[in-house]
Amino acid sequence: MAKIIDPVLGVSLRDLMSDDGMVFNFGNEFAENNDDDTFKFDQNIDFTDDELLKFMNLEISDDENENDNKQSGNKNDDGDDENSKVPMSPGFNFDKIKEKMINLRDDGKIKKLILKNGIGETVAKDSQIVIKYSGYLEGQDNPFDSTYQRHCADRYRLNRGELIHGLELSIQSMKKHEVSAFLIDPDLAYGEIGCWPNIPGNSEVLFIVNLIDYADNIAADDYESLEPEERKVFNKIEKFIENLLLIGADNYKRGQTKRAIRDYKRAIDRLEESKFNNNNNDDNDEEERYKSLISRAYQNLALCYNKEDMPRKACIACNNVINKTAKTYFHYGRALIKMGEYKEALEKLNLALEMSPRNDEIMKEIGIADKLQRKNLKTEKDMWSNCLGMEKLTSEIKNIEYKKIANEFCNNFINNNDVIRQPLPDGIDLLLKDSIRKAALLLDIKVTSVNKYGKESLYLEKSNYQ
Repeated sequence: MAKIIDPVLGVSLRDLMSDDGMVFNFGNEFAENNDDDTFKFDQNIDFTDDELLKFMNLEISDDENENDNKQSGNKNDDGDDENSKVPMSPGFNFDKIKEKMINLRDDGKIKKLILKNGIGETVAKDSQIVIKYSGYLEGQDNPFDSTYQRHCADRYRLNRGELIHGLELSIQSMKKHEVSAFLIDPDLAYGEIGCWPNIPGNSEVLFIVNLIDYADNIAADDYESLEPEERKVFNKIEKFIENLLLIGADNYKRGQTKRAIRDYKRAIDRLEESKFNNNNNDDNDEEERYKSLISRAYQNLALCYNKEDMPRKACIACNNVINKTAKTYFHYGRALIKMGEYKEALEKLNLALEMSPRNDEIMKEIGIADKLQRKNLKTEKDMWSNCLGMEKLTSEIKNIEYKKIANEFCNNFINNNDVIRQPLPDGIDLLLKDSIRKAALLLDIKVTSVNKYGKESLYLEKSNYQ
């Protein structure tokens, strides 16, 4: 079914490349008039990278002093190059931009200017990419499409026809975190017809692209082509596992934590089903690589579980990490804090600090655990003191006082965002324990019994405890 598009709000590359086509809607007579600027292009859009701001000054001035300024390296009070802060002149002059570019193809139909160097290898064919971009026509300073305008990054799979051919070829010249500008000939862009109403026919287009990340999907394709038994051989699936971990990390960065959990669990399942190649003389090396991969997967899984307030699962994941690091013990300690196990949390966090001395984040977490442990001990002492002070009171008065203490204890637990499980103090009056159970029931708090070190301990648990 054709997608309904309002050209006033902009057309994305995915819309332009859709096989289902588009239907343009030029307004609704029943729509209320408002001044919502959400979808209007802002000339001061923050591209989040100074290199892009430098590019916005590519309208080359004829001022003879310009070269002198660049050579002298004038700085402002903040130490930044003043030339990088000059606002863009109205409209792009493609001829002047070309002077700074190199040909990406022998026929000159794609030209490139690197604004920020990337890292690692260039994008592989068939990769899944995450990009931010803006597309411009000559003489215009408003883009015909911009992810910055939509406040998002876009994800595409190369060589699937999701992008215009010239942009696909351009991106395949990039490295991770690279920011580049590309001038693309109409033959490799929108052709003689263009894309009405935003892009006239025979239009040369300029794209500024920020390659945020990419994952090599060749590994996924290779995995699918393996026979069932081959999928259980570690060195056959190793690259596929590395790819899954990258995808999981990308999903976590994008706030898709549940998807990241799925990716890491999938990687773990495949690894735990795998075996080493008996014909391989480097079994020890394979085993070390296996340990490294499964440790990464479990450690990142623990991070995600903590993010989703699943501390029990985070602890299990940390226990399964073979090559434990400071990060492992940090995530372990953070999970134990959520579970109300402050003594154990401090033990794990101090192990983390031994492995990563003077780490501010670890020391901050130790401070939280120590504060909560002291508060818990004070609560225990206060309850013991109250129990002793009420021994001579009548049962009726004792019940009233215990009810007040229980309500205060349960409400403090509900309002404490640092924990989702809280131990009941040991050794308190059975009547007070019963009052706490009743108060918890009324507040929809679960009370559970845990056999710990051969002794039964009671805990309050919030409804989201996992």
